[in-house]
Amino acid sequence: MDGHPSAQLVRAFYDARARGDRAAIRRILAADIEWHDPYPPPHGGDLQGLETVLRDVFDGAAQLTGGSTRLWLEDVLANDRRAVALVGWSSTYRGRTMEGREVALYTTRDDQIVEARFFPFDRAASDAFFDAGAS
Repeated sequence: MDGHPSAQLVRAFYDARARGDRAAIRRILAADIEWHDPYPPPHGGDLQGLETVLRDVFDGAAQLTGGSTRLWLEDVLANDRRAVALVGWSSTYRGRTMEGREVALYTTRDDQIVEARFFPFDRAASDAFFDAGAS
């Protein structure tokens, strides 16, 4: 387990998400955060700013999945500028359930996450699962 401050910040972020602690999430994510999520809009894409991320990723994805998405942090490796997290997730969407894993790359500064990039292990399966046209 990495005790580096950037790793602790990422762990606090996932803990806050699991608890639904919006105030903690607002403290952890920078107001001008850059969020690069490969999943299709309306709950992904290249997003700028905390309010947009909260609306599209947190609220939009929760609405699409009926609040079924769960994330769990498997491990974090960090230095003074970045943290790399191995993340597991599960979600139900359009009557189908999927579990996946992804690598999340976070840039940190002044005790906040200022940028987030996500890399699914199986991008094709994730894309097919979240495809709005799929039945």
